[in-house]
Amino acid sequence: MEVASPTMDGQAKPTRCSKVTSLQDAARLARGALEERPELCLGGLFKQGRPVALVRGLLAAGADGLHVYSSPGAGYDIDLMIAAGAVAQVFIPGVTLENRLCPNFRRAVEAGQVTAHALDALTVVGGLMASAHGVPFQPIDALRGSDVLKHNPLLREIDCPFSGRHIHAVGPIRPRVTFLHAQEADRWGNLRHLSTMVYADQLMARASDMVIASVDRIVPEEVVLDDPSRVTVPSHYVDAVVEVPFGAHPTASFPNYAMDEEHIDAYADLGDAARAGDAAGLNAYIARHVTGPESQGDYIEAVGGSAHFARLEAEARNG
Repeated sequence: MEVASPTMDGQAKPTRCSKVTSLQDAARLARGALEERPELCLGGLFKQGRPVALVRGLLAAGADGLHVYSSPGAGYDIDLMIAAGAVAQVFIPGVTLENRLCPNFRRAVEAGQVTAHALDALTVVGGLMASAHGVPFQPIDALRGSDVLKHNPLLREIDCPFSGRHIHAVGPIRPRVTFLHAQEADRWGNLRHLSTMVYADQLMARASDMVIASVDRIVPEEVVLDDPSRVTVPSHYVDAVVEVPFGAHPTASFPNYAMDEEHIDAYADLGDAARAGDAAGLNAYIARHVTGPESQGDYIEAVGGSAHFARLEAEARNG
């Protein structure tokens, strides 16, 4: 955030304010914004770089009725949000744990508790592009002949002004809040994804009203200034940044730590049991890992402590 301070000649000199905040304050900020308009977008892809700590904070803050977007693929985090009863509609092309189905997503959609819209990756990316570029729609022409056109609620048929041919277009997707996770940031909110796994995070940041990012660590601004080309999302797109060690767990944050497949599989087993009628284990999981921890340190202890996370760090180093 830029504020003005007077100089000796009376001119306003811009100064900068730190965007670093706590996980609890970030969750309250996001919840307040989402009460105005419930569209939430999640960065990362499948089991990589998902903003899970921010999601847990939002759930602990009591968010509900959310309309959730994401990069074309999501899994554990959206399934957890559904398990906690926070989601009304899903606008995500692929919701999967990759090696198995998302049990709570499946249960809620089958029961009619959550509306899962039939979308494709082009629609989501195109809608984010329209918002980021400030245009009223983004043409999409690759879906001709697809049955997605019959069910996709975001598409409209238009006449091409150049050829006169019928094509399809998607209007702007402008999330009220976007959650991102990166490995590093400075206090001003300059994000650095240290692997090549940026996915649609940059596009989401440009398309959204508010961007809140979790990072594994805050680094001195000199680190960013020494190599500014490594900034993946510049600070003027970021409203708040939260230092949360292992903030993407149980998804990965390469090169810092690998995904926790055992944790995700154990969670999915509890979801399968809930779908079969026994929700006790899932409810206990939410109490232990979502609503119970008062800090990220508490969460780390609930998962298995420092020794458990040291193994994930070693796995990432060893590739």
